[in-house]
Amino acid sequence: MRSFTPRIIAAAAIFAAIPLSSAYAVHRHKVDTTTTASVPADPETRAVFDQLQGVKQGIREAQDAGKLTAGQARDLMQQADTIRVSEGRSALGQINALDQRLQNDTGQGTYMGDGADGGYYPNG
Repeated sequence: MRSFTPRIIAAAAIFAAIPLSSAYAVHRHKVDTTTTASVPADPETRAVFDQLQGVKQGIREAQDAGKLTAGQARDLMQQADTIRVSEGRSALGQINALDQRLQNDTGQGTYMGDGADGGYYPNG
Protein backbone atom coordinates (compact mmCIF):
# COMPACT_ATOMS: atom_id res chain seq x y z
CA MET A 1 0.00 0.00 0.00
CA ARG A 2 2.92 2.33 0.65
CA SER A 3 4.19 2.06 -2.96
CA PHE A 4 0.73 2.90 -4.25
CA THR A 5 0.52 6.29 -2.46
CA PRO A 6 3.56 7.91 -4.16
CA ARG A 7 2.17 6.96 -7.57
CA ILE A 8 -1.12 8.67 -6.76
CA ILE A 9 0.70 11.77 -5.51
CA ALA A 10 2.87 11.90 -8.64
CA ALA A 11 -0.13 11.45 -10.96
CA ALA A 12 -2.09 14.13 -9.10
CA ALA A 13 0.83 16.55 -9.37
CA ILE A 14 1.12 15.95 -13.11
CA PHE A 15 -2.61 16.36 -13.70
CA ALA A 16 -2.63 19.53 -11.60
CA ALA A 17 0.23 21.03 -13.62
CA ILE A 18 -1.28 20.39 -17.07
CA PRO A 19 -3.95 23.16 -16.96
CA LEU A 20 -1.43 25.64 -15.59
CA SER A 21 1.11 24.93 -18.31
CA SER A 22 -1.44 25.23 -21.11
CA ALA A 23 -2.79 28.48 -19.66
CA TYR A 24 0.76 29.82 -19.56
CA ALA A 25 1.34 28.78 -23.18
CA VAL A 26 -1.87 30.46 -24.33
CA HIS A 27 -0.95 33.64 -22.49
CA ARG A 28 2.57 33.67 -23.94
CA HIS A 29 1.42 33.11 -27.53
CA LYS A 30 -1.55 35.44 -27.61
CA VAL A 31 -2.13 36.99 -31.04
CA ASP A 32 -2.68 40.73 -31.21
CA THR A 33 -5.77 41.15 -33.40
CA THR A 34 -5.71 44.94 -33.33
CA THR A 35 -2.83 45.04 -35.80
CA THR A 36 -4.24 42.55 -38.30
CA ALA A 37 -5.17 44.56 -41.38
CA SER A 38 -7.52 42.09 -43.07
CA VAL A 39 -9.69 41.20 -40.06
CA PRO A 40 -11.37 43.99 -38.08
CA ALA A 41 -10.80 44.05 -34.31
CA ASP A 42 -14.14 45.65 -33.38
CA PRO A 43 -16.69 42.86 -32.68
CA GLU A 44 -19.53 44.54 -34.59
CA THR A 45 -17.34 45.30 -37.60
CA ARG A 46 -15.94 41.77 -37.48
CA ALA A 47 -19.49 40.34 -37.51
CA VAL A 48 -20.33 42.45 -40.57
CA PHE A 49 -17.08 41.34 -42.22
CA ASP A 50 -17.86 37.68 -41.53
CA GLN A 51 -21.41 38.06 -42.83
CA LEU A 52 -20.16 39.65 -46.05
CA GLN A 53 -17.57 36.89 -46.52
CA GLY A 54 -20.35 34.31 -46.10
CA VAL A 55 -22.47 35.93 -48.80
CA LYS A 56 -19.48 36.10 -51.16
CA GLN A 57 -18.83 32.41 -50.52
CA GLY A 58 -22.49 31.71 -51.28
CA ILE A 59 -22.17 33.53 -54.59
CA ARG A 60 -19.12 31.47 -55.55
CA GLU A 61 -20.80 28.20 -54.53
CA ALA A 62 -24.01 29.05 -56.42
CA GLN A 63 -22.01 29.78 -59.57
CA ASP A 64 -20.03 26.54 -59.17
CA ALA A 65 -23.30 24.62 -58.76
CA GLY A 66 -24.67 26.18 -61.95
CA LYS A 67 -27.46 28.09 -60.19
CA LEU A 68 -26.06 31.46 -61.32
CA THR A 69 -24.74 32.56 -64.68
CA ALA A 70 -21.33 34.20 -64.84
CA GLY A 71 -23.00 37.57 -65.38
CA GLN A 72 -25.28 37.19 -62.37
CA ALA A 73 -22.36 36.14 -60.18
CA ARG A 74 -20.25 39.05 -61.42
CA ASP A 75 -23.07 41.54 -60.70
CA LEU A 76 -23.58 40.15 -57.21
CA MET A 77 -19.84 40.22 -56.47
CA GLN A 78 -19.58 43.81 -57.69
CA GLN A 79 -22.44 44.76 -55.41
CA ALA A 80 -20.74 42.92 -52.52
CA ASP A 81 -17.47 44.74 -53.18
CA THR A 82 -19.17 48.13 -52.84
CA ILE A 83 -20.37 47.39 -49.29
CA ARG A 84 -18.20 49.12 -46.71
CA VAL A 85 -17.78 46.90 -43.68
CA SER A 86 -16.87 49.88 -41.50
CA GLU A 87 -20.42 51.27 -41.82
CA GLY A 88 -21.63 48.70 -39.28
CA ARG A 89 -25.38 48.26 -39.07
CA SER A 90 -26.16 50.03 -42.33
CA ALA A 91 -23.78 47.62 -44.05
CA LEU A 92 -25.75 44.73 -42.52
CA GLY A 93 -28.89 45.99 -44.26
CA GLN A 94 -27.03 46.04 -47.57
CA ILE A 95 -25.66 42.55 -46.94
CA ASN A 96 -29.13 41.23 -46.11
CA ALA A 97 -30.51 42.76 -49.31
CA LEU A 98 -27.65 41.21 -51.30
CA ASP A 99 -28.27 37.84 -49.65
CA GLN A 100 -31.96 38.04 -50.51
CA ARG A 101 -31.09 38.88 -54.12
CA LEU A 102 -28.74 35.87 -54.21
CA GLN A 103 -31.52 33.65 -52.90
CA ASN A 104 -33.96 35.03 -55.46
CA ASP A 105 -31.50 34.57 -58.33
CA THR A 106 -30.88 30.95 -57.34
CA GLY A 107 -34.58 30.16 -56.89
CA GLN A 108 -34.38 29.86 -53.11
CA GLY A 109 -36.03 33.15 -52.21
CA THR A 110 -38.86 33.60 -49.76
CA TYR A 111 -42.03 32.36 -51.42
CA MET A 112 -45.03 34.66 -51.01
CA GLY A 113 -48.45 34.61 -52.66
CA ASP A 114 -50.33 31.88 -54.46
CA GLY A 115 -47.56 31.05 -56.92
CA ALA A 116 -49.36 32.36 -60.00
CA ASP A 117 -46.73 35.01 -60.64
CA GLY A 118 -43.64 33.16 -59.44
CA GLY A 119 -44.01 34.55 -55.95
CA TYR A 120 -40.33 35.13 -55.10
CA TYR A 121 -40.08 38.54 -53.49
CA PRO A 122 -37.98 39.97 -50.69
CA ASN A 123 -39.85 39.47 -47.45
CA GLY A 124 -40.36 42.89 -45.94
